[in-house]
Amino acid sequence: MLRGLTVAGLAATVYYFSWWAQGGRILSPWLAIVLAAAALYHWTQLFSSWVIYNSIGRRIPASEPPPNRRPTIDVFVTACGEDVEMVERTLRAVVEMRGEHRSWLLDDGADTRLVELAERLGAGYLTRPGSGDAKAGNVNAALARTDGELIVIFDVDHVPEPGFLECTIGYFDDPAIGFVQAMLNFRNETQSWFSRAAAETCCDFFNPTSMGMDRLGSATMIGSNALIRRSALKSIDGYRPGLAEDLATSIALHAAGWKSAYVAEPLAPGLAPTNVSAWFIQQLKWARGVFEILLVDYPRLFGKLTWGQRLSYGVRMTYYWAGLATAIHMVFTVGILIGGARVAVVDLNQYLLHLMPLLLVALGIRSAALRCWRHESVRGRFMWRSLILIHATWPVYSLAWLMAVMRLPLRFRPTPKGFTSTHRWHWLVPQIGAVTMLYGGVIAGLSYPDTAYPGLLLLFAGLQSIPQFMLLMQSARPVSG
Repeated sequence: MLRGLTVAGLAATVYYFSWWAQGGRILSPWLAIVLAAAALYHWTQLFSSWVIYNSIGRRIPASEPPPNRRPTIDVFVTACGEDVEMVERTLRAVVEMRGEHRSWLLDDGADTRLVELAERLGAGYLTRPGSGDAKAGNVNAALARTDGELIVIFDVDHVPEPGFLECTIGYFDDPAIGFVQAMLNFRNETQSWFSRAAAETCCDFFNPTSMGMDRLGSATMIGSNALIRRSALKSIDGYRPGLAEDLATSIALHAAGWKSAYVAEPLAPGLAPTNVSAWFIQQLKWARGVFEILLVDYPRLFGKLTWGQRLSYGVRMTYYWAGLATAIHMVFTVGILIGGARVAVVDLNQYLLHLMPLLLVALGIRSAALRCWRHESVRGRFMWRSLILIHATWPVYSLAWLMAVMRLPLRFRPTPKGFTSTHRWHWLVPQIGAVTMLYGGVIAGLSYPDTAYPGLLLLFAGLQSIPQFMLLMQSARPVSG
């Protein structure tokens, strides 16, 4: 079924770009180039994801090694100013995991209460002077003071199940495996609209996409729920610093020749952002860090990667360009609404006729991939919230790209964990401006006699306004603690 839909998707692509092949539709050459680039970007993302989906194969679960071959294990829980109750819940679960291991609390907040907590739970406590290189620096400082053959890393909000090690360490029987990544999932999906939407944005990546990337030899670390061979880390001079330290470490390990494995089991659920501020803080940090790797590490290491790894990393590192593409389409829409035929000669009926088959087939392929390759805990539903949230986050992604290109630094800041009622309303100004411009353009456009199909213009603008409206509405709703 998936392959049949992919063939249909390629046919729909040819039909869509046949509209672009007809000249004279967009009068400004610069606008034509920008719009064509945005359309090509969207199609490249779609096509690459189809390749990844069609590469999926089930990985045979690894059995736990016998005691005489069991590696020594250090488990790190990284903390930096989070609630003591949250730290205790995760650290207790880490200590109680089955299988011999040593548990360590890596405290970058120098909280004296955590010293007693670690001692009471039977874990080691490590801190360091300063907080240079943020999480990567915290991990590297702990590496210098421990000696386990395997390192397991948990963010402070991810609570592992007792059998976490039993399901993962067997993959290291292959001496070429440098790291293993277990699926991430979230235990607070029902806490707010944002936590559910944020969790939905990850469903595709942590299910069919990561499974396909694994088959292509390019599973990547996500920052938590990861197991790493110490000798592999030593070969690249430790955990790589940066705002996307997990991705930077992954690509460095793959470029050094180490293999990876992905465990498609949710073994340590965490917490998704609960409000717009937490979501924006997380996405700005991630996008800025990913773009830095795209501009610096990816070109430098490209020749050392396999073609499957080049494809997978390329897709992941350009994902946040969706923000720029969204902004371009909104500016184009406003331009047509206000300028009419002076900007572009566009028959929206024909454009939508060519676009809709591709959109429908693309949604069908994504839905089919999720149905075929998802964990049983993931409910089969149309994840519309994720579409709303990603499209409405365009200002954050656009800002991150601008900062990366201009080499503007961004201070590392952990994603706010758990419930918070704090909002930064000024972050919503771009969405308010987008809605105002779109509907202001509708009013202005209807006054021009050369503006065709006012109903479709309103529909086109309205579709682009829906994500902005939804984000504003949900931001104003209270979040239950």
